[in-house]
Amino acid sequence: MVKKIKDKLPWPQYPWGVAEVENGDHCDFTILRDMLIRTHMQDLKDVTNNVHYENYRSRKLAAVTYNGVDNNRTKAQLSTKSPLAQMEEERREHVAKMKKMEMEMEQVFEMKVKEKVQKLKDSEAELQRRHEQMKKNLEAQHKELEEKRRVFEDERNKWEELQRLEQQKLEASRTLEKNKKKGKIF
Repeated sequence: MVKKIKDKLPWPQYPWGVAEVENGDHCDFTILRDMLIRTHMQDLKDVTNNVHYENYRSRKLAAVTYNGVDNNRTKAQLSTKSPLAQMEEERREHVAKMKKMEMEMEQVFEMKVKEKVQKLKDSEAELQRRHEQMKKNLEAQHKELEEKRRVFEDERNKWEELQRLEQQKLEASRTLEKNKKKGKIF
């Protein structure tokens, strides 16, 4: 039974016996490992973070800035500047570029506003001209209608006068005929 257990153990077997790696009496590796981890773990973390990761970040940032927007710089120029200085310079260039674009956009906006204002003034002047023209046309039509009404009134008055005269003649002739008939009877 001891033989079966020994076959399943994860540590090496030697002719003189079994070496238990996890046993401090047989192997000092675990003691050394624990001591190194306990005493130097924070130092290992600090070195990894401050040195190795920072070197990695610097290389990546330098590669990004070299392959990025400004391709007319040489690698020698890039290597002399720190990535933070390069990023600050690129930020300043970007801010200057944005201000220039903003000024150009404001100029375009002002120009478009002036064009719209001029267009509105022209449209207003055209509407005013059309209004005056329509007003003149309306006044002319009103005068023409007044003239036609006056002519109609004159013609109607003449016709009524003519009808009145005709009526008077007719009545006069009837009266005359009645008088003649009356005169014959007597």
